[in-house]
This record gives sequence, C-alpha cells and structure tokens, in this order.
Amino acid sequence: MIIRQVFALALSALLLATHVSAQNTPLPAFSARTVQTTPDQPDRFGIITKSGSFMRLEFEQGGEAVIQILRPTEGRTLVLYPATKTYIERIGPPQPEEFADSYTPPCPPDLEDNGLTCTRLGIEVYQSIPVERWHVVAAGSSNQMIILWDPKRKRALRQEMSNGTVVQMTFLEMQVLEGREAEHWVTETPRVGSATMRSEWWYDPELQLVLSETLPDGTRRRMENIIVGPVDQSLFTVPDGWTLIDVPRPETQE
Repeated sequence: MIIRQVFALALSALLLATHVSAQNTPLPAFSARTVQTTPDQPDRFGIITKSGSFMRLEFEQGGEAVIQILRPTEGRTLVLYPATKTYIERIGPPQPEEFADSYTPPCPPDLEDNGLTCTRLGIEVYQSIPVERWHVVAAGSSNQMIILWDPKRKRALRQEMSNGTVVQMTFLEMQVLEGREAEHWVTETPRVGSATMRSEWWYDPELQLVLSETLPDGTRRRMENIIVGPVDQSLFTVPDGWTLIDVPRPETQE
C-alpha cells in the first residue's frame, strides 16, 4: 500500500536525525537538506526540520511531493499531500516531553516475544567512552551475543557473537563536515571467505545526530545546507483549508 510506503520512506531520514538529549538540556533546532545516493539508482532528496520533539520531513514518493510531520508528545503523525491539499493522520500513544528524545536501549521491546532475552550486565569504559554491557541469548539455543552499547550515540560500539565473530566501531578522528565538527567512525564486520564489510558514519556531538553515513553496499545518506537556529513552528501544523482523508485501518490493508 502507498500509505505504508510513505511511512517507510521516511525511515532513512529518521535514522540520520535520531538523537538523544541530556536531561533538561534542549538541543538546538535545525533544518537541512537530505541526500541519499545508491549505486545504479537515482539520487533521492528531501528536507528535514526539527524543533524540540517535533520533526518535519519533505520528500517525493512516486513523483508526488509528500510531507510527514511527527509530533510524538501528542502521539500524532501527519502525512500531507501538497498537490491535492489533503492529509492523513495517525494517532498513537503520546510520549511525555521529558522522554521524547530520551534513552533508547539496544534491544527492541518485542524482543522477548521472539524468544530472545536481553539483559543489562553493567557499565564499563570502551575506547574512553562509558558504555553499557548487554547480553542477548536465544531461548533453547547456544547462540548468544555481548553488546557494548553507547547510549549517547545510540550505537553498538562492539558486538561479540558466540561463533567468535566480532563487529566493532572505531573512532578515527574529528572532521569538518558541512561546516560542523563531526566524529568520524568506521564499523568493520569480518566475513569468512569474503572481504570485511565496512561502513562509516559522521556524528555531530553538538546536535547529537548523524550527519552522514556510508553503508557496505555503497549507499550514502547525508545532510547538506545545515542551518541551526529557531524554525517556524507553523511548519509542524496542517495549513488552513486542507482536507483530512480517511485511510483503512492497518488490519484491513492488503
């Protein structure tokens, strides 16, 4: 369904913009152009605007302009179609303001439903960074994994598999990207009989978000023309005169 595709399409921009703020310390508002380049595919462009917990994503879907507005403290997600001046709305559980940009554990909430157990073992220091040690094990199986989780960057800095495979992130250096100081990290994943997979990302410690990342398949997602400062709050609302349209409930979609 097109509606599902719209919500899925914004995921890459959300991954770039996902961040966590220190308690009672609001992060600066900003806007930026997003670019995704994938080998043998047309480049994809968009605009992201963030203020507090509110986020606005502008992109194209099937040649049509689409705007997605996320208001998590109200539990509202809006998808706007400028060509027809229509929009859809989804309502979910609201997040308290203090948790809208808060701590995220490495394991999804439904992990136990899939027969996996995720246990926090404690705190340690890895690459001079305080991290959490987590243990993940599958029920009735010897397969298990140790995760060294960085709660600030919301990344696993090291993953140790029961078969001996180790996936780790390594900080290389500070670099200037789009006029901003960014941490340059690389992740290497060894593969038996094949070349090691490598991905890179650049993290902005002030905005606490990923400015750019390069995936093993050659896909690159990045932000350009980053403007930090107050943004117009009307960007997170539906313009006057637009029409709300109904969509089938998720369980009735095919």
